[in-house]
Amino acid sequence: MENQSCVKYNDLYSLYQQKNDSAFVYLVKHASETIPLADTLMAISESKENEDPAKIRQLIDKAKIQAEEIDNQISIFIEFSDTYSNNAVPKHFVNNAAMTTDEQLDMFILAREARIWWSLYDISYSYWKSNPKTIGTKTRETLRSLATELYELNKTITSFKDNDAAHMFYLAENYKALMLGKLKPHLERLKKIQDHFSGHK
Repeated sequence: MENQSCVKYNDLYSLYQQKNDSAFVYLVKHASETIPLADTLMAISESKENEDPAKIRQLIDKAKIQAEEIDNQISIFIEFSDTYSNNAVPKHFVNNAAMTTDEQLDMFILAREARIWWSLYDISYSYWKSNPKTIGTKTRETLRSLATELYELNKTITSFKDNDAAHMFYLAENYKALMLGKLKPHLERLKKIQDHFSGHK
């Protein structure tokens, strides 16, 4: 009975791993580009001093929606990067996300700290309060820096999307590790840009 239970458990575990791998490949192949968000941030940074406030508000609101999508997408990439090496089981839980390794948890936390939506919320609030309505020099520089990094991030995402889906599935563990490794520098730079903007060291 014990052997039968063990075999059944291993079969179910293998099927769950395959399900996770399949979801990871699907998410990567259907990933949203970061270029639209980068373009919106650049448009705000290049706006004229006397630009119609309604137009600026519209751009900021558009950027917040786009940023939330990208922020969430990155977090989901990380959550589905479980490799299940040595039959690892989830041991970290953050909100509704479950992760199996300390590295995965550290990346998930980094992604939360690098969320662009928070900076856009602060920019939106500052613009709403300003009189006259202006976008400051530091804000413009920050938006340009974020946009530049997002253009680079898009190259990374595209490099994964260009891979054959079947090949990614059968080598999912390798691609998941590679994904985490490639995302980390982008997230670190996004966090650094926003820390500088908000005054953190």
